[in-house]
Amino acid sequence: MKSVADQFAETLAAARLTHVVISILGLCLLFTILRSMIRIALMNRHYRDFFALITGRAISTAVALRLGRNRDTKASHPVLVWFFPAYMLSLIIVYFVGAMTGFALLYWGTRAVDTWQQAFIASGSGLNTLGFATPTNIVGQWLAIPEGALGLGIVVFLFTFVPSYQTVIRSREDKTSWLYVRTDGQPTGLTLLEWCQRAGIGRNMRDLWEEWEDWFRMLGDTHSVLPMLTISPSVQSGQSWVLAAAAVLDGAALTASSIDTGDVDAAKICVRTGTRALLAIAEALGRASSSAEQERARPSRGRYEAARTRLCSAGIPLRSTADKETQWQEFFSLRGQYEEALFFVARHTFTPLDGLLVDMVECPASRVVTPR
Repeated sequence: MKSVADQFAETLAAARLTHVVISILGLCLLFTILRSMIRIALMNRHYRDFFALITGRAISTAVALRLGRNRDTKASHPVLVWFFPAYMLSLIIVYFVGAMTGFALLYWGTRAVDTWQQAFIASGSGLNTLGFATPTNIVGQWLAIPEGALGLGIVVFLFTFVPSYQTVIRSREDKTSWLYVRTDGQPTGLTLLEWCQRAGIGRNMRDLWEEWEDWFRMLGDTHSVLPMLTISPSVQSGQSWVLAAAAVLDGAALTASSIDTGDVDAAKICVRTGTRALLAIAEALGRASSSAEQERARPSRGRYEAARTRLCSAGIPLRSTADKETQWQEFFSLRGQYEEALFFVARHTFTPLDGLLVDMVECPASRVVTPR
């Protein structure tokens, strides 16, 4: 039989092991939180960060429940305008609670305090930089120093990181409002091209496509890094950057395939850049593959012909009718590059697309039309 001394030694060893394990868990939790903050605030690429992903899903679920089946842009705007602030504040709370828990594990694991209650009080004191319950021993005081620095870092995260993304949203909305004003609040590829004709740039829209190319590049660089920006609505109620993107891409696809103009290359580059941006944003929102996409809309040949007729009536020079089949196939191919990502982003940003380009496409619930 083991002696009392041996049993006491084993108990003491087990207690020490428990404290070591708890300390390691605390360090791992703090490392995960720091890595998340660096990824979200400093890294110029998208990472599927655990804390950001869980927080985003929770807020998205809450918004979806609040909206129900209502997808009217004007009705949903007052709800969606709270999405990004709620997400950022919730993420900061997650960071704060996580950091507080991590340091509490360290306080208890290193025996800086005797009880779990003291550990959490000391951790909250240090993280708030108040110091009212800092342990009196040397270990606890050393732990309080980096904890206070982390608490200040979370505050800096709030007051310096968030305003920079507000600037991004304003830049996005400048072009969105520009398009809505010029299309009388009905942004489609057709209304954009009709405005170009009225403005006298119908025969050469190179500058237009290059400006929107820059806009798409900005979207791809910013909204794929922080996908929650995509759900932040336009400043003006009734406007949507997703609908603006769809209108520009369809207008560029029509230009590249069917209009007799000298800016075909610029239009194709705009489509290519916009496609890359939407694919990057869709991937950041969780789109795994095109096979998983169910809501799709493909161009209808009859509506495409009706669109050509409308453009011709507006005085826009079209390519020869001798190769209309080739033009149709090219338009179908160009739109096929971005349509799945477009509808995925629209669905995840609560953007209604039932009336999107009704003159050219079947609505999302319709059957898929293949080129003839």
